[in-house]
Amino acid sequence: MPRLLPRLLKILQDAPEANTLSNEYTRYKKRVSMKNTIPGTPTFTTEGRAHSILLDDANPITEGHLYNRHKSLPPRVRLVKPLQDTGAHDHPREMTDEEHEWWSSPYLRMLASPLRECQITRKKLPCDFLIRLAPVRLPASQGVCERQILVPDGIEHPKFKPRRSTPACYIVCWKDAVPYATSRIPLRKFSQNLIVQPLLSARIGYQLRLRVLQELELLTKRLAAGPLDDPAATVLRRLTRSEWNVVRQTKSIPHKDAVALMVVPPVNQNPETKEKPQPSAQMDIADVVQIDTNSSETSSRRLPPLSILHPVTDDDLGSSLLPNAQAPLYHGLSLFPARPQRAALHKALCKLLEVERRARSRALPASGFSENEKSPRARGDAKGSHAFLLCSNQHTAKRADVVPLAIALWRLRMWEGQAYGSTVETSHWEVDAGWRLSWAEKMY
Repeated sequence: MPRLLPRLLKILQDAPEANTLSNEYTRYKKRVSMKNTIPGTPTFTTEGRAHSILLDDANPITEGHLYNRHKSLPPRVRLVKPLQDTGAHDHPREMTDEEHEWWSSPYLRMLASPLRECQITRKKLPCDFLIRLAPVRLPASQGVCERQILVPDGIEHPKFKPRRSTPACYIVCWKDAVPYATSRIPLRKFSQNLIVQPLLSARIGYQLRLRVLQELELLTKRLAAGPLDDPAATVLRRLTRSEWNVVRQTKSIPHKDAVALMVVPPVNQNPETKEKPQPSAQMDIADVVQIDTNSSETSSRRLPPLSILHPVTDDDLGSSLLPNAQAPLYHGLSLFPARPQRAALHKALCKLLEVERRARSRALPASGFSENEKSPRARGDAKGSHAFLLCSNQHTAKRADVVPLAIALWRLRMWEGQAYGSTVETSHWEVDAGWRLSWAEKMY
């Protein structure tokens, strides 16, 4: 001990002082590639050898780690800074046009998410098709046994609510499977006093809708940072009345890059209070439960389906060899039953359209037009409708990432059962998805 203390004191004196202005910010290290040049394939024969293979500079017996193959760094969407020769064998590179096209697909991004096992159905699915549940400790008074409850975790965006770093489980993104969570999830694996709250389904649905609004807010901030130089990189546009009539009559979306079509009219005033609801993304869980109860009681008024898949048509002659892609059409009345959240959705979409107009106007001087020039006022069928078209392609991927918004909408569609619940519409994200209803009937 007398020898150890002086050395510890010296180490503490030589240590750099902690930065008190860091505000508990942890700077993450850059990703370092483990890829390296691999020596040539060694020969184990005695022909042409003057010494043993063990005396080679890189022999596969004592230095076998030199022959291990490692992945290279993933490509980046955009490279802001030019590449510098650092002497390393692996450099970051920008995506090719084909990789940009893959990156702009929400379905490929969902399928590429890590695999996790659903604790209810015991099926392994990508985590974007699942809901993460984590235990939370409840405050307990003195002399009362400590209890924990399962709450949805990681549904909201990490910038708004970080994910808990606790042991968690996953269930399929389907609200009809939540009642079986108590009997199927091994609750004692996490805690002896872990329970499933009765409002779990309402909380998950509320957070899924909140994630859509959060993605819209982040997308708006990202698009406001630069001009719209390429018309093909338009992210959101409002369909005219004539274009919306074509979609309703042909039951197809004549835009090859469409990933979602949202019909969100402005919210009317309350017939009782004669006031329009204030846009609000945050709501109390009691209000969410009351809205669900009122919607089930007033089921005489038939609401439109939450989403309908329409084929995406293309004028390309070669596209007839392949089946047409399909994009969902979302109805705002069923997508956001709560009037404050639906008003917030309409406000967020209009704000995103305004950002697109400003970005387009900033690019006008470069094309020879003046910002002060105003387009003639639209009349008749040329006026804007309540349909908002969301596009994603290799050009939009360089401006902003639209895929998280499309995934958030699709997860809400899966949660409500629209991906497989209709007898007319077959499953479009899981093969033979009819097992769900038959499984529920057999098991319970």
